[in-house]
Amino acid sequence: MRIAGVVAEYNPFHNGHKYHLEQTRLMGATHIVAVMSGAAVQRGDIAVADKFERARTAIENGADLVVELPCPYSCSSAERFASAAIQLLAGLGEGVVTLLSFGCEIDDIRVLNKGAELSKELSDSQLVRDQLEKGVSYPAAMATAAGIPAISKVFESPNDLLAVEYIKAIEKYSPWMISVPVRRRDAAHDSSITSETIASASHIRELIAAGEDYGDFVPAKLSGEPFLLENSDKALLLKIMTAESSELSRLPDMTTHLVRRFMNTRDTRCDLIRTPEDFAKLFKNKSITFARIRRMLMYLALGVTSRDLFDVPYGRILALNDRGREILAASLDTNVVYDTSLSKLEKISSRAARISELERSAVSLQQLSVKGRPEFISDYTRKIVLLR
Repeated sequence: MRIAGVVAEYNPFHNGHKYHLEQTRLMGATHIVAVMSGAAVQRGDIAVADKFERARTAIENGADLVVELPCPYSCSSAERFASAAIQLLAGLGEGVVTLLSFGCEIDDIRVLNKGAELSKELSDSQLVRDQLEKGVSYPAAMATAAGIPAISKVFESPNDLLAVEYIKAIEKYSPWMISVPVRRRDAAHDSSITSETIASASHIRELIAAGEDYGDFVPAKLSGEPFLLENSDKALLLKIMTAESSELSRLPDMTTHLVRRFMNTRDTRCDLIRTPEDFAKLFKNKSITFARIRRMLMYLALGVTSRDLFDVPYGRILALNDRGREILAASLDTNVVYDTSLSKLEKISSRAARISELERSAVSLQQLSVKGRPEFISDYTRKIVLLR
């Protein structure tokens, strides 16, 4: 048995994801465990489909076991997102998951390894700090600091940046894992370019939001109405317009400068703010990306603080098949508790209870993000997806 791990959002699950799982099998993986984002996703948004539906589609198209990456890790920076995901894979026990397969634009592992090495060396370098002070974004500052064109490209793509963070996290938490990149097929991250059957997840979400047909790009369409954060604009706008500076200062990655900028943007330009996106555009400058601003607003909406970013306390199983059961049977020396029951998992510790609370808040925001009247379903009552 050779078990591979993948980390994904499946937002939504599309043909490119299916291709990735097929390629992972061709690498020799007999079993695949996927760590998948819950209700909130890394760009500071909510997932377009329910996590149990996304987990089912993943199992039906190549995965064997799906474990949830909960809020706040799922909507955090690339470093925290990758670190938490690798902790969940490593937590199954030393030597259980021996292969990490990830999709990226650069499929040369030597270049990615060098990028990871430079990332550790340069993250707090004077050159990076100088670039940031000039208003350059962090990824662009790292690309400049790398200095080597082939390596600099690693810091220009979100997927390659994630690959670098996976490699760094593996070195820390699971040195027995082998990293294997799979070159993305046809559509790059956030690209609107499509082939006959492959499109990026962002383009598919655009089609879904516009009510256009996206069936050629996915193995299965969403079973219900999509969740779109724009449908919660008024609720999010209320948080933006009423937040206190003390509340903002507790958010992850917030500096005194950013708190002042937030308050100043809101209070002096409120006549131009009609939506959270309006606020984000007014708040943005060269040194902060839209993704970081959206994560900040997601933290604010859900009440995430910097104190919530501790190590992942548990792994919630969302779906599995017979091979998934074999993975769990092989995990005899786990250092993370895995279960299907949220009520059991949150009783492990106060930290587990806090993560459960934050994920349930993210689920509520997701369920609010529909057209018309929302239907709230307790995360406690959801049933695991069992397939053969």
